[in-house]
Amino acid sequence: GASCHSLEELQHAAKIGCDYATLSPVKPTGSHPDSPVLGWEHAAKMIKEAALPVYLLGGMTESDLKSALQAGAQGLAGISAWWE
Repeated sequence: GASCHSLEELQHAAKIGCDYATLSPVKPTGSHPDSPVLGWEHAAKMIKEAALPVYLLGGMTESDLKSALQAGAQGLAGISAWWE
């Protein structure tokens, strides 16, 4: 797996044979408050062009699962949403 933040990184992950990638941050996150946020629409566009399964990360909660699946993601990844 690979941790990605752009379409170029998703394409590289597929090229080097990763089985999946995480894409982040989709929403604002407390752990990386200064990181630019992708947003749902931009994340969906990148997922559509990705050649591997993508899990969304960054500010995710369980209530975001439906939106993630609608964006084409395989699911969610996260830490603080489940571990506090």
